[in-house]
Amino acid sequence: MRQITKPKLDQILKQHQLWLESDGHEGARARLEDADLQGSDLRGADLQAANLRRADLRRADLRDVDLRGADLQGSDLREADLREADLEGAGPWDADLRGAQFSTNIRHCHGFAGAKFTADALPWLILHPSWVDWKDSVRIEEMHCFVQIRNT
Repeated sequence: MRQITKPKLDQILKQHQLWLESDGHEGARARLEDADLQGSDLRGADLQAANLRRADLRRADLRDVDLRGADLQGSDLREADLREADLEGAGPWDADLRGAQFSTNIRHCHGFAGAKFTADALPWLILHPSWVDWKDSVRIEEMHCFVQIRNT
């Protein structure tokens, strides 16, 4: 895991923003694969199309972050706050999302094959348009099912 200092992260985000604004002609795409970003406050950052493979984003504040098209494969997003983050086209395959907080944005991810979740994410997952395609590979932990049967 690579340690990323706050000044280094700020520089990476600045170069990434320039890369986005110039359609890739200036700056540089954010390459944060294998980066230790646990607990980072990234609220409102633009990480569109960023490489976040295997990044440690445990307990990171990712509210309102633009993660459209980001590669989150194998990332550790346990207890991350992803509320109102834009996940359209993001690929969190094999990611650990146990305890992560979501909102309706989860519907626009590419897929969650091999991902791990806690049961509280299940209502969002089953609403995903591709749920039937990858539901058998998703791991749901801490699942408690209560069924009430009524005689009519």
